[in-house]
Amino acid sequence: MIESDLQFFENLIGNIEKGFGREYNIFCCEQGIEIAKSLETKERIIEFSKMDYEDQKSLVKGLSNDHTGNTFGMSCRLAIAYIPELLVNKRDRKIDEIIK
Repeated sequence: MIESDLQFFENLIGNIEKGFGREYNIFCCEQGIEIAKSLETKERIIEFSKMDYEDQKSLVKGLSNDHTGNTFGMSCRLAIAYIPELLVNKRDRKIDEIIK
């Protein structure tokens, strides 16, 4: 996870060290990014969260086998929150490509 992503999630959930701890929170954030990048919309993420595991795995190649129900649910919620960041990242990439 890049620094700007960490900052985004800390602004969203607070101190990344709190709650269930850094490892848990980072795992959920990183999985949230993977889910958001693969599915790109709130509606698709909600639909995805209700699918069986094999279908989920086929849609999100980076989906970890290490999820519990709790980490999966949190990752999906964080993915929805992360969607606007995808748009910013796409915009920044386009600007960089235009400048070059």
